[in-house]
Amino acid sequence: MKNFHHLSLSLVFILVFCFGSCDSKLTGIKLIQKSIEYHDPKGQWQELNRVFYFADSRPGKPSRQYTVKIDLPANYFKYINSNENLVFEVDGENCIGSEQGSKDCERALMLRNYYGYLWGLPMKLKDKGTEIDNEYKVEDLNGIEFFVVRVPYEKDVWYFYFHPNTYALMAYKFYKDEEKKIGEIIYLKEQVIVGEMNIPSERSWFRTENNEFLGTDFLLKTEDPLRNMQD
Repeated sequence: MKNFHHLSLSLVFILVFCFGSCDSKLTGIKLIQKSIEYHDPKGQWQELNRVFYFADSRPGKPSRQYTVKIDLPANYFKYINSNENLVFEVDGENCIGSEQGSKDCERALMLRNYYGYLWGLPMKLKDKGTEIDNEYKVEDLNGIEFFVVRVPYEKDVWYFYFHPNTYALMAYKFYKDEEKKIGEIIYLKEQVIVGEMNIPSERSWFRTENNEFLGTDFLLKTEDPLRNMQD
């Protein structure tokens, strides 16, 4: 009994020591990789070919519904908003139905980059050229402590919040002016299973400088691409 008690104390010591040392060995890149392993354990994002159905809610504005097709292997993107009679389509780097360099083409490319980046997080943080701070922080957000990784881009700086146990991506924020803390923070809720990926399905946006609520985006469902999108 005495030996068992001594062994138990030794085991507790080892576990505590290992937990502390494991945390100390974490880096920003490793945290992002752990999050990717949670959200995309089979590495399916790069082969994504799917139709997404979205809705949004904005203060003082009617809700909108729209459909997006993303085919990453073919580098193809299509956005349809039937209520506003809007269709934007990009094949490779060519905007279909609008002249290159036009405002419609610029918007089409912006929408492609928007959906491809935000709905592809955290997998998109593996993109070539992405700089990730080596050191991470532990930060309290609404009463919960998260691992936080900073990722600076050319025009803004992003912070990503990961669950300390599962490494799920729970929120992110970006600063257009980091010094003045001017930007937006987005909270993630719920998940939709796409293949074997866990994609957050609800995103609520707030301003960082005054906590003003900007709106919520909802991923309603996804479908196999064989079901053709209708204009």
